[in-house]
Amino acid sequence: MKGSKVIKGLGLGLLVLFLIWFVREHMKLSPEEIQKWIVSFGIVSPLIYIGIYTVKPIIFFPSSALSIAGGLAFGFIKGTIFILIGAAGAAVVAYFLASIFSERFGDKDFGERAERIKQKLRDAGFFYVLVMRVLPVFNFDLVSYVSGLTRVKFKHYMVASIVGVLPGTMTYALVGASIVSFNYMYLAIIILVMLICVLIGFWKRDKIKEILT
Repeated sequence: MKGSKVIKGLGLGLLVLFLIWFVREHMKLSPEEIQKWIVSFGIVSPLIYIGIYTVKPIIFFPSSALSIAGGLAFGFIKGTIFILIGAAGAAVVAYFLASIFSERFGDKDFGERAERIKQKLRDAGFFYVLVMRVLPVFNFDLVSYVSGLTRVKFKHYMVASIVGVLPGTMTYALVGASIVSFNYMYLAIIILVMLICVLIGFWKRDKIKEILT
């Protein structure tokens, strides 16, 4: 039985490595190329885009290129909405995939530091997920998988995820939309949202230090 688990684990690891290699070597698409491919579907292009974004945690497609392509294809407002919906879908997929594995491995002892982080996430999941979503140093899909493995409450996780990715989502959408035409009003909105995030971060700086240490 133990040998079977090892084989399954190795097989899964090799599959993940293969997917990462395949995406990096054979799917080196620019935002412009992604945009052209998406809009070629016409009226259903938003659904295609959201669908691709939703399965992104499985195929390891780069978030930045896909998000910029959304702004380029749909403009700032629609792009922000579609990116946000896609990101929410991706968050759900990664969370539940990790939850499946957490049933088997989540209660194992992975060391004092890992256990401390798990306990923090369980006790104050909303705040910590929000911080990790807002700060650009944390990979989106990695945060989703960690949240699922540590069993953060799903409701708290989703609300924190949607609120936390909003500033970055708006920024990527603006970058994509600006390739076609630049709008200072949109830039002002993003600066305002980011300023609010900075003020909240300063207000809760002690809590933020906890998650980084």
